[in-house]
Amino acid sequence: MASVRTGLRGGRAELDQELRPVGRAASTRVPDLANWSLFVLDLVYVLGVIALFVTVGLLGKAVEKL
Repeated sequence: MASVRTGLRGGRAELDQELRPVGRAASTRVPDLANWSLFVLDLVYVLGVIALFVTVGLLGKAVEKL
């Protein structure tokens, strides 16, 4: 981070390039917990909807046999 920012143009781009991880450190970074919890929540919703449809289908078959 030894670059010198001159003027207003290009300063943000230079700063962004300096803060961006490079090489192996970028590939070994662990995803944050918020992304995993959202994924798990989506998975629970999908499985819940599938279970709901299966239950309604089985209930329909049971009513049909009456």
